[in-house]
Amino acid sequence: MDMPAQVSAQPNRRTHASATSSGYDPREQLAPRRLTMAMWDQAFLLRHGAGGSFADWDRVLDETLERGYNTVRLDPMPQWIDLAAPDRELHWPDPQQPYMPWCWNTAVTAPAGRWLIEFMEKLLTRPAMHYTLSAWWFGFKAGSAHSGPPVLAQARNHTEGAELWAAQLREWEKRFGFDRLVYVDLANEVPYFFPGFLERMKKEHGLEWGSGAPFTAEQAAAIAAELNPPLAALRREFPALRFTASIHGDLRWLDVPVEFDCLDVHFYADADPRWEQRTKFHTHMPYLFTRDDWQADYSERCRQTAAAIAPMLRQRQRAKLMRVAAWADEHGMPLTTTESWASWYSFDSPDLDWGWLLDWAAWSVEDAIDARMWGWTPHNYLQPHFANWQDVAWHRRLTDRFLQS
Repeated sequence: MDMPAQVSAQPNRRTHASATSSGYDPREQLAPRRLTMAMWDQAFLLRHGAGGSFADWDRVLDETLERGYNTVRLDPMPQWIDLAAPDRELHWPDPQQPYMPWCWNTAVTAPAGRWLIEFMEKLLTRPAMHYTLSAWWFGFKAGSAHSGPPVLAQARNHTEGAELWAAQLREWEKRFGFDRLVYVDLANEVPYFFPGFLERMKKEHGLEWGSGAPFTAEQAAAIAAELNPPLAALRREFPALRFTASIHGDLRWLDVPVEFDCLDVHFYADADPRWEQRTKFHTHMPYLFTRDDWQADYSERCRQTAAAIAPMLRQRQRAKLMRVAAWADEHGMPLTTTESWASWYSFDSPDLDWGWLLDWAAWSVEDAIDARMWGWTPHNYLQPHFANWQDVAWHRRLTDRFLQS
């Protein structure tokens, strides 16, 4: 699977660094007042089979609350799951990627719609638990590791993706209502995961996203024209819901006139060239899931990088966070992050030391508080199949700090 390599890019637009320019804090009128967020995406369904890390939903949901998390991010897979026909059996082949933590790592055959209903019924019995919905749109590229079962419809653009969302949300409201649904994410990390979007931007507008070049006015308008109409259509049909599209912490978004109800931004050290040059992470990306001969060297490089320049990396990331927070403040988009801070990818391995990553997660709480974030996560790995999940005290120390801010 091709994964996006983040870039360090600057916008044309300049913005104030302050995240509190208006003097008004919308979080005081929002419920929950603070979101402690766990990214589960497709894993909560595709690892629910016998022996899977989400086999026992009651246990996992209770453990999530025990650790101080009040919001889980879910991908209900609107390209695949029809809640009006929940017993339709779907098959996902073995992805042949043993290190894949968020999706599935073995063949799955299941009535996924029925499983989704059963999961939501359990979640809704826990008054303290909230959730967001986010679509990764896997499944459109035949023969890829994420091809999965046939899609319900072939979405050629984000407007057609919104139509699939609308079909699912109509059934969602009938079955579950919208109580405790915090927001709906049209597409995860635009532009990277919606099939064909990057290619269309390049062909039609000459936009090489990975080059890091500032967007031209025409390119910024084209991105907005792709996202604003489907979001407007969803708001017209579902005025009770909040809608967004999640993005990387790429400051070029400051040039794009998008209209989001809230802002889910994923900030990573990976986007700092000094981090990438030292750790060689982008060099290893093509074989993250198929080889392990890079892990020990990478881990040592991460440790050395953190020892040498962690304060500098944090300072730059923090400055970016504050600029995005100011943008969010200007446009009435309360700021959250559901995956962030150190490296976008890691897993449990004898050759991978998580110490530097967990240090980074601990720093992130203070930066999130200073940026007046509505929602925060310490790292990407808040699922029961990671060893760090077992350290309840570590999670409570961080979640309590954010919730009490």
